[in-house]
Amino acid sequence: MNLDTAYIEPFIYDWVEHLQETMKERKQEIISEKLDLIMPYGALTTHTMKAAMCIANYLEVEPNVKYMAIELFDKFMNKSFWEAYNGRNNQSDEWFEVHSKRTCTHTKLYLVSCFQLACKMNSHPNSLGITQILQLLRVIDQNYECTRDTVSSMEIEIFKKVGFKMPLYTPVYCIEVLLAATGLGETPRTFDISMQLLDLAYMEHEKLYHHFQLYFVRKNSQMSEEEKELELRILKSNSLFLSAAIVLCATLYFISSDTSIITEKIIAAHLAELANAAANEITVMANTLFQIVQYSK
Repeated sequence: MNLDTAYIEPFIYDWVEHLQETMKERKQEIISEKLDLIMPYGALTTHTMKAAMCIANYLEVEPNVKYMAIELFDKFMNKSFWEAYNGRNNQSDEWFEVHSKRTCTHTKLYLVSCFQLACKMNSHPNSLGITQILQLLRVIDQNYECTRDTVSSMEIEIFKKVGFKMPLYTPVYCIEVLLAATGLGETPRTFDISMQLLDLAYMEHEKLYHHFQLYFVRKNSQMSEEEKELELRILKSNSLFLSAAIVLCATLYFISSDTSIITEKIIAAHLAELANAAANEITVMANTLFQIVQYSK
């Protein structure tokens, strides 16, 4: 996205409004799933994220392509899990064993195929053909066996499984819009630091949301356990909220570390308004992310 405000300023708040509506749609989808009593499937493990980062570096793709592939993978894996769960014949765990075995066998191909689709969607100059996919799979795992037909059919299977819809509104897109809307993108290095924080947030996804969950549970002690679980699932799906926290973290701790408390509150309030979220929750998430940065040094 070109952040030249002379050209994009008339459209910024239309983009923000559209992102807010997209997050509301995601929220409604989660509420409509009616799966409150079942633990949501977590596809984005640390191991998976490390593999995704390696693939992205190897292919030299832009951040938006990387996160489009990652979100596509997450959506595909979750769809596959729930289809297996809903298609089980009895209450035994046999369905889970079958699903886990297939997933474990083909995770590498799933992930690479998601990058293949993301590259095509983004018109990446180095769009991946079947030969390149096979070469990449051999780089990842020399012992992994895969045919050209399998690669071709997997791409179709993934695209079909997600309803032929690509995750266009990635955290990268959200961050770009927030930086443009706040004017913070005009500060040198803000975008690059935000991208580094985004990578860390996904690598430490479980830790980040675990710490935030502790805060959320204390704050909302009057809620039932079911309500808390649902709200946290909604929050995890809200990439605009996470992006606002990342921008706040980048701005306060890495760009303007001498920012006054009043200025900090003003920036947090502005980002909260754009993300349609609570300023104190965005601040807590930003602080948690900063602490993770400190511990990872």
